Amino acid sequence: MQPSTNAVLKVLTPQLANRLKTFNDAARELQRLGIRMHAIDPTAYRLDVSPEDGRRLLGLQKVCGYQRHASAGSTRYSALFQGVEVTWSEPISYRDFAAPTPVDLIFH
Repeated sequence: MQPSTNAVLKVLTPQLANRLKTFNDAARELQRLGIRMHAIDPTAYRLDVSPEDGRRLLGLQKVCGYQRHASAGSTRYSALFQGVEVTWSEPISYRDFAAPTPVDLIFH
């Protein structure tokens, strides 16, 4: 039996296909920038990167919607890159409280 070429997509809807394309484009652009991804989660629309790469993206002003969430033992950071959530986490150290590093959140 030959599959129909006119069949309506049931799993990969046009909306999902567009969302996956946007996600893939963002991941590829991060790779072009030299950012290494530690985890890729298209279902959650999230890419995890190293703390160094996360700070680099902030410095390059390539992300928006920067957020910081402290929890027991670590701080989780998130921001949006081309509409996709980019996250990283850093352990909390006593040195963090002695000399906190300011983050430039001013739009230039």
